[in-house]
Amino acid sequence: MLVHDLIADPDRLIGHDYTFVLWPRQWAAYNLSDPFNWEIHPFQRDQIENIPIDPGIYSFVIQPRVATHPHCSYLMYVGKTEGPLRERFRDYFSEGQDFETGRPKIVRLLNQYQDYLHFCCSAIAEIDRILEIEKALLKAFIPPCNDQYPAEIRRSMKAFQ
Repeated sequence: MLVHDLIADPDRLIGHDYTFVLWPRQWAAYNLSDPFNWEIHPFQRDQIENIPIDPGIYSFVIQPRVATHPHCSYLMYVGKTEGPLRERFRDYFSEGQDFETGRPKIVRLLNQYQDYLHFCCSAIAEIDRILEIEKALLKAFIPPCNDQYPAEIRRSMKAFQ
């Protein structure tokens, strides 16, 4: 049986496939006890003024909003900024239009899912903590649009490629 036999228009699936690593051991190993105050904002220009001006950690999630399912999100990317989260948020609008030099996974994410994309962020004052938290989140979630992961995750991922 071929994909063409299962789907009326298989070409529509092209570019919508992501590999998610669901690794319970990594979730259990997450040991930071920071009480994050996550804010979630639709990734839309009119949200810029609502984004904190503090440094911090952020992520992009896709929320399909199907059947009002309460907990359906796809965590696609985790990042950090030592500058204002608001500026980082704003930067992504430019990167999304930079088809020449923008990061391909990010450009694709920002353009294909713009109606479903959310920017989650948490202000964190201590720069050292930002780096530690980003590393821990990357190890726990292994988001598909990130290109750089902590060394121990990279080694494990290479073993299965």
